[in-house]
Amino acid sequence: MNLRFHRLLLLWLLLALGAGARAQSPKLDRLRAQVRQPQPDSSRVMLLCQISDEYWTLRVDSAEAYARRALALARRLHYRHGEALNRLGAALRESNLARALELFQQSLRIAEAINDKPLEAQNLRSIGILYIYLRDKHQGLSYYHRALRIGEELGDEHRTVIELSNIGLAYDLFNELDSAQYFQQQAYNLARRLGTRTNYIRYGLGNVARKRGELAKARALYRQSYEESMEVGHLRSVNFASVGMATLYQQMGRPDSSIYYARQGCAAAQRNGFLRGVLNASTLLTQSFKARGQADSALKYQTLMVAMKDTLFGQEKVMRLQTVNYRERQREQQAAAEQQALKARYRTYGLLAGLVGVLALVLLLGWHSRQQHRVNAALAQSNAALEKSLGELKATQEQLVQREKMAFLGELTAGIAHELQNPLNFVKNFAEVSTDLVNEINGVQTGAARNAGLEHEILAGLKQNLQEISQHGQRASSIIKGMLEHSRTGTGQREATNLNQLVEENLRLAYHGVRTKEKSFTAQLSTQLDTTLGPVPVVSQDLGRVLLNLCTNALYAVQQRQTQAAGTGFQPEVCIATRQGPGTVEIRVRDNGTGIPESVKARIFEPFFTTKPVGEGTGLGLSLSRDIVTTGHGGTLTVESREGEGTEFIIRLPLVVPAALSQPVRAA
Repeated sequence: MNLRFHRLLLLWLLLALGAGARAQSPKLDRLRAQVRQPQPDSSRVMLLCQISDEYWTLRVDSAEAYARRALALARRLHYRHGEALNRLGAALRESNLARALELFQQSLRIAEAINDKPLEAQNLRSIGILYIYLRDKHQGLSYYHRALRIGEELGDEHRTVIELSNIGLAYDLFNELDSAQYFQQQAYNLARRLGTRTNYIRYGLGNVARKRGELAKARALYRQSYEESMEVGHLRSVNFASVGMATLYQQMGRPDSSIYYARQGCAAAQRNGFLRGVLNASTLLTQSFKARGQADSALKYQTLMVAMKDTLFGQEKVMRLQTVNYRERQREQQAAAEQQALKARYRTYGLLAGLVGVLALVLLLGWHSRQQHRVNAALAQSNAALEKSLGELKATQEQLVQREKMAFLGELTAGIAHELQNPLNFVKNFAEVSTDLVNEINGVQTGAARNAGLEHEILAGLKQNLQEISQHGQRASSIIKGMLEHSRTGTGQREATNLNQLVEENLRLAYHGVRTKEKSFTAQLSTQLDTTLGPVPVVSQDLGRVLLNLCTNALYAVQQRQTQAAGTGFQPEVCIATRQGPGTVEIRVRDNGTGIPESVKARIFEPFFTTKPVGEGTGLGLSLSRDIVTTGHGGTLTVESREGEGTEFIIRLPLVVPAALSQPVRAA
């Protein structure tokens, strides 16, 4: 597609966007006219909310203004204002995540109090969107599925379409393509049956096809999403489809088309006030212009990208968002504690009622002294048990409140403190011993007769202590370095790399590293390399670090199994393979070691989690490796393992740019 054609298409886009916006004007005019006419104030509140909804796809600032008017009127009338809170939260979602979360939570509590199921589902979806923005998969999907259940209970199929598509987009964000395909296909089938729009759904299906390397299918789906979004003048959807198309062309090695669609998506998002859309488009444009060596254009869009990141995810805003989330968790925990206290109170009332019955029975049978004695004994035992139960309940409630206050801080510091404590204790102990040795040698040298042998022995011990201090100091330093590497962000330069050569080099490096520590250890190394694989654009230093870590772990696993299976003829083996697929390249690292238990497999990518003995691992290697592969290269890192049989790690990377070009990516 030549440049002149691009310009003509861009002109047509601007005209079409204007036409799409004008297509909404009659409805907006009709709603505004109704607001000006005499009518009940409660109806006026709902009309203002509808106007805010209509503006949300066109101009976020106008949507915010009408939502504020609706909220102010509802509060003045003491009318339910959950809908207005939700609309205002939606308008503020792009610029103030913390405030938006507060508004959605308030609206959700109102909906639950008045049993308004549609409004409850709307707020659950809105809160889920915020958690997905923040890459909190568990929380986001939890809210999405709660909203889906309400839609299904109400029999509202139009709402169900939206919830299914949102769940599919969430799985797509975390590269779980099978789940993403399943939910998007369900949403698409239901939407086609209902005759509703499918522009968002086609965009989600296009993402799945692109990541699977089905490039022609992805282009068709993005184009259909784009055309339908243009027809209805939905600027946010125009941004999504355009950015999807730009990402596809970047993956296909067509930078001119990628830049064209990224600019188009950026313009649509700026008109709407959709800051996250501006961020996504400006990020693509920054990468593309840097790859082409156009520094001025790259700087322009990089400045825009940085401004969007600061507006959306600045440190102050993230901290405030965490505070809001923490307060909501405290509120939920307090409500749960109050519920438990209420249940305990009911149990107490039941016990008291039983006690009254026992007393009545005692009065009826008072004439029988023997029975009277037994009843009194039972009554005393019941009173003691009741007092003990009440005391335990009160103590449990106090412990629960204190434990939850400390849980947040404890989770943050426990991993770091645990890892640093051992090397610091060694440094302290060896330093104290070294001090005693210095005092001892001073005493020997000032004595009447110097003992050269004793001095030599003391100095040798002192030297050994200093070596131990250095070793454990380096251990603490490596933990801190690993933490810093795990958190730092920057830009690395992709270069066309011989992936087969990189794989072989790091396998040999890992093997020699293990052999340096255990000279008696030997293992069979094998490779299955795709000879048709050409140069692949990667950050070779970062990817080499991943390969070295995976190979070292594989050798450690086979070494452990060899130790456990001594005398059985077990032969350690590590195999590494490469294979090129449609639009992707795959690297597999397989061993016949001890394998990973199912209970451990779910946690191996967590920072500071390790199964190695103290001092042999920081627990950051696999976490850092997955960050390099997913965030730095847009790929995936997965694991397959059977306990006692072996483990296989699988890296899948997209083929993004031609070998002659380099591209900036995020390095861990």
